[in-house]
Amino acid sequence: MNKRTYISLFSGAGVGCYGFKMNKYRCIATNELLKARINVQRANHKCEKESGYICGDITKPEMHALLFEEIEKWKQTEGLSQVDVVFATPPCQGMSTVNYKKTDHEQIRNSLVVEAIKIIKEIHPKIFIFENVRAFMTSVCTDVSGEDMLIKDSIFSNLSESYNIYWKVVNFKDFGVPSSRPRTLVIGTSKKLVDISPLNLFPTRHAEITLREAIGAFPHLEFGEKDSSDPLHFARPFPEHEIPWIADLKEGQSAFDKPVEQQPYKIEKDGTRVVLKGAYMGNKYRRLFWDKPGACIATRNDVLSSQDTIHPCDNRVLSIRELMRVMTIPDSFHWTNEDNLLTVQNSTAYLTRHEMNIRRCIGEAVPTEIISCISRKIKMMLDYVESGESSKIIPRNYYSKNQAILYPQSTVFKEISQCDATLQRVSIAIYSKEDFLSYVPQLASYYATAKAIDFVAIGLNSLDIKSIKASLKLLELGDNVSISFVDNDRDLQFDYTIDLTIKPFNNSRQLSLFDMVEGE
Repeated sequence: MNKRTYISLFSGAGVGCYGFKMNKYRCIATNELLKARINVQRANHKCEKESGYICGDITKPEMHALLFEEIEKWKQTEGLSQVDVVFATPPCQGMSTVNYKKTDHEQIRNSLVVEAIKIIKEIHPKIFIFENVRAFMTSVCTDVSGEDMLIKDSIFSNLSESYNIYWKVVNFKDFGVPSSRPRTLVIGTSKKLVDISPLNLFPTRHAEITLREAIGAFPHLEFGEKDSSDPLHFARPFPEHEIPWIADLKEGQSAFDKPVEQQPYKIEKDGTRVVLKGAYMGNKYRRLFWDKPGACIATRNDVLSSQDTIHPCDNRVLSIRELMRVMTIPDSFHWTNEDNLLTVQNSTAYLTRHEMNIRRCIGEAVPTEIISCISRKIKMMLDYVESGESSKIIPRNYYSKNQAILYPQSTVFKEISQCDATLQRVSIAIYSKEDFLSYVPQLASYYATAKAIDFVAIGLNSLDIKSIKASLKLLELGDNVSISFVDNDRDLQFDYTIDLTIKPFNNSRQLSLFDMVEGE
C-alpha cells in the first residue's frame, strides 16, 4: 500500500502535522504565512520537495497557483490520483476567548476559513479536517457567495453535497493530551467512501494525564538553573524582584490571592508603587496543579504574568521540554537545523536566537498526539477500503478479517447523528456481531465526551464473541467505554429510553439505545 498524502493549510510550525509524519504520510504541500514557522517545518523535512513549502498569504491568487501546481507535479511524477487529506487550522484571532479584545480587522480574518473551503472544493480530497477554537463554528465569516453567515453554515453549504460532515467541541485533555485545550474538530469524508464515516476518525477518548505524569520526572530547577543533560530543560530567568510574588504560592493559587501589599506591582517614574491588575479569568501569576492536567498553553508562556505558566512547585515558568511534553510533541521534533548540534554548553546562543519563536509556536500548535491518532485511523480505514478486500457489492468492515458482512458506515452515521449527543451515561444493547462492528466504533466516537458508554452484546454465540474481542484493539473505543456479553436481556433494566430506535441490517431484531443515568 502506498503512503498516504496530505496538504496542510495555515500550518504554523507543523507541530500537529508531525502526527502525519509519525504515521508515514507524504506531505504534498504546506502553506504558512510566516517564514520562521516554515523554517521549523523544513527542519523536520516535512515536504519531500522544496517547492512544497509555500510561504505567503493564501488569499493571494499566486499562492493558490503554487499549491495547484504542486498537486499537478505529484500527479505527473508520483502517480497521484487524489489527495487523501486536507488539514486546515485558519488563524483564530477573531474567535478566541483568550484574545477577548477583538478588532474589526481580526473579525475579518475569520474569512480565512473560506479560503480553505475554496481549496477543498477544488482539490476534493478524500477527507478534510478543520481544527480551531471552541467558538469556530458559531463565528461569522464572509462566505464564498459574499454573504455573511456562520462558519458552520458556510462549511455545510459548500461541502455537504460531496462530504459527510461531523463536528464537535472537545477538550484535548480527554484525548491523551496533558493540558486543558477546548477546541473544535470538523471532519468530512467523501460520500464516495461509503465504508468510512467521519465518526470513525475522531480521536480516541483517553483518561486524563496529570502534569505529574507528564513532567514530574524532570529535574527540579532553581532560579536560572539548567538541566545538565537536556538543553531544552532550563529555568528561564526573570526579574529577581518578582520571586517573592510567587515563592510561597500553593498549587492553584495566584499572586493576586495574596494581601494587596504582596501582590505584583510596578514602579512609576515618580517612584509610586502601583499594584498590577489581575487577569479577568484570575489566571495571571497562578501556579499549576501537579495532579491535574495542565492549563491551556498560551503563546506568552515565557512570562510569569501569562495565563497559568508557573510550575507546580518550582519558582519558574515551564521549560521548553516540559511544554513539549504537555503538548505531546516528541523529542524527535526539531525546532531548527541546528538541533542535532545543540548541547547544554552551546544552548545560550541557541536560545537567544530561537527561544521566543519556539515558545510561540508551541502556544499556537495543535497537540501532535491528536493528529497522530486521527491520521492513524484515516490510514487504517483507507488502506482497508482501497486494498481490494472490501467489496463494492457487500461492503465489509475493515476491523474484522472474518467475512463479517456490514453495510456502509455512512448509512450508520446518518442514523447515529439523530441521537441526543448530550447524554452523560449511555447503555447500548447490541444483538449481532455485524451490528457491533458497524455501530460500536461510531457510537463510541459520538458519545466520546460522555462519562460512560456501556455496550451490552446480547445473545451472541462464542465465535462471534471471539471475533469481536479480536477486533477491540483496532477499534480504539476509548477509556469511557465498557463492553459486556450476556445470554439474554431478561434481567436488564434501564431508567430512560432514547426516542430513536435503530433497525439493524440483519432485520432480525431492533438495535436499542438507552440512557441509563442522566447527568452526573
